[in-house]
Amino acid sequence: MARIAIYGAGAVGSVMAAKLARAGHQVSVIARGAHLEAMRRNGLEYIADNTSDNVRVTASEYAKDFGVQDVVICTLKSHAIAGAAQAMSLLLGPDTPVIFAQNGLPWWYFKGQNAPGLDTHGVIARHIGVRRTLGCIIHCPSQVIAPGVVKQEGNSARYYLGEPEGGFSERLLRLEQSLAPALPVIAVADIRYEVWRKLRINVASSLLTTLTMSLPADVMKSATLRQLFRQLLMETGMIAAAHNVTLPEDVSDIIQSFSHSRHAPSMLQDLLTGRTPEVEGQLIAVQQLARVTEVATPMLDILLALLLQRLESF
Repeated sequence: MARIAIYGAGAVGSVMAAKLARAGHQVSVIARGAHLEAMRRNGLEYIADNTSDNVRVTASEYAKDFGVQDVVICTLKSHAIAGAAQAMSLLLGPDTPVIFAQNGLPWWYFKGQNAPGLDTHGVIARHIGVRRTLGCIIHCPSQVIAPGVVKQEGNSARYYLGEPEGGFSERLLRLEQSLAPALPVIAVADIRYEVWRKLRINVASSLLTTLTMSLPADVMKSATLRQLFRQLLMETGMIAAAHNVTLPEDVSDIIQSFSHSRHAPSMLQDLLTGRTPEVEGQLIAVQQLARVTEVATPMLDILLALLLQRLESF
């Protein structure tokens, strides 16, 4: 079994830590605050399918406490990665892969080159590097409901794992084989497609749920907001197409799915709990890419301006 470090144990990181530890991997968790103290004191409580399981994990605020790992999984918010990159490098041997599991446009999308809001000063590229990086797009509704307690909603989680340059490398297939017994990992040849497939949903759901402070199902009760949701999906799809990613024509299916969702998207969770929301990677970077390719995004522009103004007083 592998030595695996989870850097940033929020909801997604905690779910991954619990499931990997249950499968027998040697899991180390870098976290902080009340969640860290609860895991140290009582273990990590994982709730799913109306059952609860207490999992013992090694947890610390400092990466230096754990030494070199076989795999590092970074689940930090995109705006926090640069600040942790140097500490994260202490976990890396010559061939340790780092799996970045974030919402929004990932820092590696432009091969580590300077990109506004992603890795502006090249800090992540310098300390981690694209060579050892893999992207991971996670569909796993979950929430830390109390310090040391994480709840996964539903049983349809998927973890899409891929190389930034695309294709099925030996490393990618080996990681899929290693992680799949614990997590529903799916190796994909085009992780950029998965980035945009989720990003399209993130843009629409994050904007409308945070501006209204409502769950998706409640937002969708309004015909007007439902139309705004559709327009945001369409605009983000056009941005993706301008960057050579063609998304499926499933807008109506997405709207129907969200009409029944009682799960708070991560950005809404952040606002409700007083954390800094992931605006740069999920929204601002998308708007900037629209500017670069001259894609008109009137609805994104208006709603993002409203959200940014709201966050000024947050």
